Amino acid sequence: MSTINKTFLRVLLAIACCIALAFSLLPQAEAAMRADVVTGKVTLNGQVIDNKNAKYPLLSYSNITYFPMTYQLSRFMGVETDWNNAAKSLNITAGGAQSAYVAEPGKAPKGSVSVTLPSYRISVNGALIDNKEATYPIFNYNGVTYFPLTFRYAYESFGWGYQWDAENGLRIDTTSAPARVPTEPNTGNAALDKALTILNSKYATGGKYHGMLEGGGKKTGFDAALDVSSTPDVTTVKFTAEPFPFFDNGVSYFANYYAVKGGFASDEQISISGNSPELGDVGYPIYAEVAVWAENSYIGKCFLDCQFAGARSKHITDAKRVSSSGSTETWELTVTFASDGFTGYTAELSIDTAKSIVTQIVIRTANYTLTMTPA
Repeated sequence: MSTINKTFLRVLLAIACCIALAFSLLPQAEAAMRADVVTGKVTLNGQVIDNKNAKYPLLSYSNITYFPMTYQLSRFMGVETDWNNAAKSLNITAGGAQSAYVAEPGKAPKGSVSVTLPSYRISVNGALIDNKEATYPIFNYNGVTYFPLTFRYAYESFGWGYQWDAENGLRIDTTSAPARVPTEPNTGNAALDKALTILNSKYATGGKYHGMLEGGGKKTGFDAALDVSSTPDVTTVKFTAEPFPFFDNGVSYFANYYAVKGGFASDEQISISGNSPELGDVGYPIYAEVAVWAENSYIGKCFLDCQFAGARSKHITDAKRVSSSGSTETWELTVTFASDGFTGYTAELSIDTAKSIVTQIVIRTANYTLTMTPA
């Protein structure tokens, strides 16, 4: 066989391989899901949607209605989006200002349409979601993001009214949803607000600490961690320590912040976890073995309480900057926190404003001192 023929065959083989590779990729590119154009009755805030004549029609996927997050319809629903171009991420929140309904006329297709999953990161109420694994994922159609009107999102996460029956179809009422809760501290003191913002940011991201608990004739060092996990409904902050110094057979504290109540700007619900020799680690108090009402147990809760987003900054009844040098400063805070028969604590907050970091937190009750230093 001539050299020219051999070269020609090699070229043909290379082309064939490229074609085969391209076809092997088609299923992924076309894994494009299918969604149906909604034909049933849907009422949003009292407005019956004319889906037949909508430029961006309501769609249905796995028997769940999706609404297009166009500018007009999102404002009508009180939903806001925050696109971070640098991070290529989208955050979706409810409770924003609502506007009048504005129709976006067009001719909707019939039957099913092809929809695709976004490649960017998506958060709902600030909680990153695993959209690829979601049962009802957020998807794109015709260049617009579509959001699922599940009971969990509409009612549990956003606080919307949610009804469905065969005669009236799906009815969503967002007008009764709680207004967006401010998350920035507002003490009236700009310098203090800046310090609290640094503290709140540290709390919300969690991290490791070196701790020291003094009181009751003891001085115990330990390693600790705040682990923060979020869903669109609730953010849970778990406080663990090794060895655990706050009560016998203790394992951890948990603080839950619910989205419909304002997330981090709301009062948390704290629970504790104890370890029973018979049952192992359990997520509730073992009252027979854990002195849950003791002051050393309370001071651990104080550390979990020590963040002041939004209206929580009103829990600070007194504050003064006790030292300042360059970008480092220390604030002494008097905080109301009623739990276990106790009413409050003082917190000494040390920060570096140039680096926007917390360098130390010292919490004091009547007989105990807890020092927490970020590791």
